[in-house]
Amino acid sequence: MIWFVGAGPGAEDLITVRGQRLLMEADLVIYAGSLVNPELLKCCKESCEIRNSAFMTLEQVIDAMVQAEEDGKKVVRLHTGDPSLYGAIREQMDLLDEKQITYQVCPGVSSFSGAAAALQTEYTLPDVSQSVVITRMAGRTPVPEKESVRSFAEHGATMVLFLSTGLIGKLTEELLAGGYTEDTPAAIVYKATWPEEKVFRCTVGTLKQTADENQITRTALIVVGNVLDCEYRRSDLYHPEFSTGYRSAHAKKEVSGHKRIYVIGMGPGNRNSMTYEAAEVIERCQVIAGYTVYADLLKKEYPGKEYLTTPMRQETQRCQLAFEEAAKGKEVAMVCSGDAGVYGMAGLMYQIGQEYPNVEIEVVPGVTAALSGGAVLGAPLMHDFAVISLSDLLTPWEKIEKRLLMASKADLVICLYNPSSRKRADYLQKACDLMMQYKAPETVCGIVRNIGRDGESAEIMSLAELRNKKVDMFTTVYIGNQETIELNGKMVTPRGYRNV
Repeated sequence: MIWFVGAGPGAEDLITVRGQRLLMEADLVIYAGSLVNPELLKCCKESCEIRNSAFMTLEQVIDAMVQAEEDGKKVVRLHTGDPSLYGAIREQMDLLDEKQITYQVCPGVSSFSGAAAALQTEYTLPDVSQSVVITRMAGRTPVPEKESVRSFAEHGATMVLFLSTGLIGKLTEELLAGGYTEDTPAAIVYKATWPEEKVFRCTVGTLKQTADENQITRTALIVVGNVLDCEYRRSDLYHPEFSTGYRSAHAKKEVSGHKRIYVIGMGPGNRNSMTYEAAEVIERCQVIAGYTVYADLLKKEYPGKEYLTTPMRQETQRCQLAFEEAAKGKEVAMVCSGDAGVYGMAGLMYQIGQEYPNVEIEVVPGVTAALSGGAVLGAPLMHDFAVISLSDLLTPWEKIEKRLLMASKADLVICLYNPSSRKRADYLQKACDLMMQYKAPETVCGIVRNIGRDGESAEIMSLAELRNKKVDMFTTVYIGNQETIELNGKMVTPRGYRNV
């Protein structure tokens, strides 16, 4: 049997128990002499043949292993660290596969773990970095362009670099070009876990100087990232407020009043249409977050607040900003037009809130446009109805088409949000054509513009006339069912009461 064994990062007592046992049983050991601590070989039996692969080619290594296998001997191919990282074992396994020789792999402790131990650091700190990039500089052995140090540096994650000390000047240039700064913490760990281990802390800007001053040219790892010197958030795993499969959360109420975020529907747009609860909560909050247009509507009513705003299509960043402020103990209001749970921010806030388990979310309902616009038109939603957005930013148009057809076939009253924009100028026309496959052209319809704001207006028309109407994102559209009528200038869908 042939075993590929990870020797560990260097210290002779950091090889795995299984790896040491395999060495003790081996008849032939081929070890990477330039990197493996020879002290590990002391446990081999006297009759074991030991060969140094530093003086061998791939073919010579394979020939020696194959011959030993044919002679019924137990073979250990001893690689530094863990064989799966820069161990060049795949090419050996492929050649053994061709010869139909079986083998197994015994994992080892990688030197990047040894370096973390030497630095007494954690590579993955909450709110700092949750990713570790293990890579190397391109030298005599090339690196795919898409995996260049510069491209990885753009992520700002913790980076551990193998086989790069001899190229440290070029490495510094690539790290800086990718996005790390001169003062980003860095470290050089020479021979991690070996008796002669040395640790040199520095910054990206002083990497080369540090290596030159200490004459470090090989057998060292370079670690880069803010985890080496930063403030961080306590982990959730052992936090009393965090539930796991083994214990329930405790003491949540003790801090919930200090770490709470409200997701508030502010209604159609004016102060009078906002619920008392929404107004009271906004008044109490220190920070108001929201889409720029909606936040601007509140600034006159609530001066002196801290406002966090982002434009359209930056909803995720907006939520993260709000949570960061709430995590500091501030009371934060994330405001949305209409109701936060109807095409609003409530769902996204709960999703992102998984990353902030110490912040409690409370949703404050508001009056959605379907209801406030319906009140302007009359009573179009007195019976079963469907609310459908024509925006295909988050929903494929094919799915929107299907929903329009099914709602029309079921003769539901339909309320359309986001009926048109500059990029979707013909979407209402397309929607009307779809609905007229099941709804009559004379079906009573209505539109309301700028609900609850300056310039509010309403019109009633037929479905055929609606097809050619100019609308925008601030227009809400209503398509009646077979029973919907125009009554004294109002759009009314009868509920079905008898004798009326």
